[in-house]
Amino acid sequence: MPHPSPDRITLLPFLSPGTILSCPDCGMGLYLLVKKVTRDGTFEGAVKPMVDVPEYTRGGSLPKKCPFCKVGEWWYPPGTVHTLQYGWVA
Repeated sequence: MPHPSPDRITLLPFLSPGTILSCPDCGMGLYLLVKKVTRDGTFEGAVKPMVDVPEYTRGGSLPKKCPFCKVGEWWYPPGTVHTLQYGWVA
């Protein structure tokens, strides 16, 4: 997946509860944050899967493929995540 252009990246020190992590390719909402996650943290235990999305399990820092389009990848850390509300979050 190509890295997003700088105008699509929002630098945030943390992601707030209620933020929806989404696929950068098809735009589907994948996971809802149920607690605050800092940039150096992990999503494990902090995300609730949206309808028909498998539970999140940490598998190192490997990219996670979108279960719908099988193309889009989101990951954290390292790299960036795509949120429905803010666009790319670095």
